[in-house]
Amino acid sequence: MEAFYRPSEIARFTRELLVTAGVAPEDAAIVADNLTAANKRGVDSHGIVRLPVYLGNLEHGHVTKKTNCEIIHETPSSVLVDAHDGWGSVAGTFTLNILIEKAKKTGVAMGGVRRSNHYGIAAYYGMMPLKYDMIGLSFTNASPMMAPWGGIKPYFGTNPICITFPAKKERPVVYDGATTVVARGKIALHQKKGLPIPDTWGADAQGRPTTDPNVALNGLLMPMSTYKGSGLAMAVDILCGVLTGAAFGDHIADFYHMVRAPNIGHFFGVIDLRAFGDPEEFKAKIDEMTQAIHAQPLAYGTERIYMPGEIEFDFEDEREANGCPIPDAVYGELVECARRYNVTPPQPIRK
Repeated sequence: MEAFYRPSEIARFTRELLVTAGVAPEDAAIVADNLTAANKRGVDSHGIVRLPVYLGNLEHGHVTKKTNCEIIHETPSSVLVDAHDGWGSVAGTFTLNILIEKAKKTGVAMGGVRRSNHYGIAAYYGMMPLKYDMIGLSFTNASPMMAPWGGIKPYFGTNPICITFPAKKERPVVYDGATTVVARGKIALHQKKGLPIPDTWGADAQGRPTTDPNVALNGLLMPMSTYKGSGLAMAVDILCGVLTGAAFGDHIADFYHMVRAPNIGHFFGVIDLRAFGDPEEFKAKIDEMTQAIHAQPLAYGTERIYMPGEIEFDFEDEREANGCPIPDAVYGELVECARRYNVTPPQPIRK
């Protein structure tokens, strides 16, 4: 069972809970906006379901209450930031704002973050440059959940890739996908709801496919597109971990059973369309491509062809009007967090 909550109420609760727990108000506001954005976009695996884990990692001292973002290396078109074990969403937002300003001057800017934490949905950062007529890139590594192709020991995280492109009249193109078939949070949601998972999502500790979310959560997540997903996860890990000086592979602490700060790394890129010509011409061509893809003949059983990000934009419209669903099992965890800090839990608008 589940009830529905206004996005503003999800943000209010997250912000109040974190501030009461000692998080700097400006940091709490960014974290709340990040988690709420995930719920609004239908990416519930990265929404408020993560808050109890965030809070636990804060209470154990693995995330700082105030994020101190320090620029440790910089050129006109690049920046490397040390987040000093702060909030991933705060460090990511800080770095993107710098890169957008750099790209206005240099055309292309890239940056990385070391000693960070979980940063939420990759699209949160990939979409930031869109309103400036810029392309956005957003990658992060994560705690080990996927074995290198052919292995059985978790080494790579879900290591998502996000690339965004602005459009003129159509919606922006927003590709945001894990290099595993699904994120761990989606399997965890099935576990909380008591539902089986497709046998392509996860495997047991010996690499055998499973439909049991409990087995998958204690085993392996499967890479998207077999060996290709494993290879892409490695590339993301190199950019986010090796290049930035953050942890990589199985050196990253387990997000759900954290015993030390994880030293997660992020990598971002911003490309100003003006560096390649007329932004209006580019955006008009994205519109043309979108319209052509929508007009393609449909495969049997298909009702509509979606551009990357369109499903999430549809979710945003629907959930802004009708609320975001939170499963009762997740809500129970939120109520326990609220009780510990004497904060009013989220109030539903309907069951």
